[in-house]
Amino acid sequence: MILGAQIFEAVGLHEEVIKKCFEGTASRIGGATFRVLAQEVLNRHAYAYSRKEGDNFIITNPGFYHWRQGGEKHMNDPTTIANLQDAARNNNKSAYSKFVESATESTRWCTLRGQLDMRVSKQQVDISEVEPAANIVKRFVTGAMSFGSISLEAHSTLAIAMNRLGGKSNTGEGGESPERYLNEDPQNNTRSAIKQVEGKYGNRRATCRHRQGTIALSLAA
Repeated sequence: MILGAQIFEAVGLHEEVIKKCFEGTASRIGGATFRVLAQEVLNRHAYAYSRKEGDNFIITNPGFYHWRQGGEKHMNDPTTIANLQDAARNNNKSAYSKFVESATESTRWCTLRGQLDMRVSKQQVDISEVEPAANIVKRFVTGAMSFGSISLEAHSTLAIAMNRLGGKSNTGEGGESPERYLNEDPQNNTRSAIKQVEGKYGNRRATCRHRQGTIALSLAA
């Protein structure tokens, strides 16, 4: 019997685990079997209780959440960030090339798309069938990032960029100030096209009333 809404997919679990524990759940790429899961538990137990030199109370950080030398690989590792900062601050093309190289390598290690290879068709597509870039960028949408995650300057810059391209930025939690949504400057318009209305944070009535764009409702308590 299958229970639940089945609105999620499993990533990294073998079919035998899915059939036993998550019947009916999609798991397209397979992954860890019960033997692998059991071995991971035994490894953690052995590390915690085995006698070794040094302080047993010092736990090695595997780098799951923050990058650590020799630990879990991350998309934004120090090399990638350093190259990006150098390229942006100094307009350094060489640093940007290194950034592209390190970012591509990180993508290969950390994402499913990084495991894919491009298959080039021998038959060329007529340029008249290719959608212009000016139309493609109109479908660009930024995430719902609030001031708690990025700065006001970064948030405003994203809004300006999307408005210039014809895309959409999101106010994030709490809406935006009147100085932004009443801005009519064609080149530096900081108004976000998507207004996120949060039940737990509250919003200005004027933000909801000034409906130039899409209203995104979030009913989290």
